[in-house]
Amino acid sequence: MYDVVQRALSAIAAGQTPDSQESAHLDFKEDPARAAHPRGNPEAHRLQILLDTAICFANADGESFIVLGLRDKARGPEAFTGTDASPQDIASKIFNRTRPNLTVEARAEEFAGRRLVIIRVPQGLALYSRTDGAAARRTGTSCIPLSDGARQQIRFSRANPDRTAAPTALDTDDLDGIALAEGIRRFNSRHPDDVIVSSDELLRRLGLRNHDGGLLSAAVVLFGHPLGAQPSAQHLWRPAPGAEPERNDLDDPLILAIPQALQRIRSHSNAELERIELPTGQERQIRDFPERAVDEAVLNAFAHRDWTLGRPIVIDQSPVILSVDSPGGLPVGVRRDRLLTTSSAPPNPTLMSALHRLGLVEETSRGFDRMWIAMLGSGREAPEVEADESHVRVAFAAPVDSPGMVRALSLLPDVIGATATTNLNVLLALRHLARASALTEAGAAALFQLSRAECRAVLAWLVGIGLLTADQPARSWSLAPRVRSILRAQQVPAPADGGIEAAVIDLLASGPVTNRRIVSATGAPAPVVTEVLRRLASRGVIEKDPDGPARGPAVRWRASGTAPPEEK
Repeated sequence: MYDVVQRALSAIAAGQTPDSQESAHLDFKEDPARAAHPRGNPEAHRLQILLDTAICFANADGESFIVLGLRDKARGPEAFTGTDASPQDIASKIFNRTRPNLTVEARAEEFAGRRLVIIRVPQGLALYSRTDGAAARRTGTSCIPLSDGARQQIRFSRANPDRTAAPTALDTDDLDGIALAEGIRRFNSRHPDDVIVSSDELLRRLGLRNHDGGLLSAAVVLFGHPLGAQPSAQHLWRPAPGAEPERNDLDDPLILAIPQALQRIRSHSNAELERIELPTGQERQIRDFPERAVDEAVLNAFAHRDWTLGRPIVIDQSPVILSVDSPGGLPVGVRRDRLLTTSSAPPNPTLMSALHRLGLVEETSRGFDRMWIAMLGSGREAPEVEADESHVRVAFAAPVDSPGMVRALSLLPDVIGATATTNLNVLLALRHLARASALTEAGAAALFQLSRAECRAVLAWLVGIGLLTADQPARSWSLAPRVRSILRAQQVPAPADGGIEAAVIDLLASGPVTNRRIVSATGAPAPVVTEVLRRLASRGVIEKDPDGPARGPAVRWRASGTAPPEEK
């Protein structure tokens, strides 16, 4: 942005006053040592002026400049009073007298026969103040002291920066005309009572210009080419898992790339991977990858990716696996084990808001819960998610491993209600209890991704709708008998507590077995196994091996009245 400074200096040299050229990101200061009537200590006065102005700019948005060596009200060459100040000394003192330390760049330049110092203040990364705590923020051409609320807002926004709100040097003519026309079409379709006709009006209504009228980065992402020569996304089609892919680059602006990506996925999809006959007399057609899950994964990838990274989104598709790999980590505050329940500020709120107004995304949707519901409700495993600081990858497996669950879900509305069969916690519980006999509070908290208190409330609700029954002594929950009968009738295993007892007795028939092996063999939660073992021991069916450990997972159990054979 040094060209902005040069244009302003040229205008001043041509007869304008410095204050007429000031803006939210540019300020001119006179060196007190060159004032007509210097007062006190000019160097100390100069430092305070520059220190306060640098803090003011750093707490605002975007890159800014301070030019030292001009008198505000003078015109033409008379405005250039110059300075002998050291750029290195200015940068060092601003750094040492701010909290946290603010790094600025300062350099001397000759202009109109005078030596000036140009100070670049970068986009701030935190809330900045003087060492005594004083802080202000640039608003227009003024520095306004910060209230406590404003300080908190800056701290939060700096901890969760919206890179799509960064100013750019581009204008409407630099954007893609076809993309802008599509934006107008979508906006008018979404808001038929508020029709717009021009690209500039579209950008303004979408909040894609800053207070100075400049385009924000989100405008370039939506309607331009933010990654330059690099495609924003790639679609890889593999005729078989691991086969050499056919690659298609998606290098159009975001508003065009999103539907292109979804179309490419659908063009390679199998709309009838499986057809399941339901006990209700209907049929359900299962496609390889549920459209709702795919839409959420793709939209999340484009909306939440880190647009400062030059890597593309990679959509890798085969007949049995689909993955969407997005540059950048999870939103701040979101953990991989809380994807389903954590509400977070989106990483690109300016872009998200524009996408929402265009009807492409829901502004507050997490997306992950919808992916889970679509996959679990079609008899499949939940999506797999890999995430670190550099990327988020969501993968779907096409095979329907439990068609019986799809059939059972068609019968459950008569038991638990129609809306409950598409409830995420219901589907999670059913999937878990199709493999294990019971669910503990700790296990449920991890499964539902909730706190213990929230989990207890959800478990009570699941009991109330008739899905689960509670075993208070064992502090565990299992499927209600009618629900278990429906699942078993549709060839879903749904083991019961009694099944664990039988499995334990069978295991012990060939000799002592440890707690650890019983848990592994039955697939039941450890607390449930402990309660079953306690009940069998109280009835005299089993006993601890006296030659083994007294407690812990290595405790050995044997059938009562048997001599201990060789250890397992």
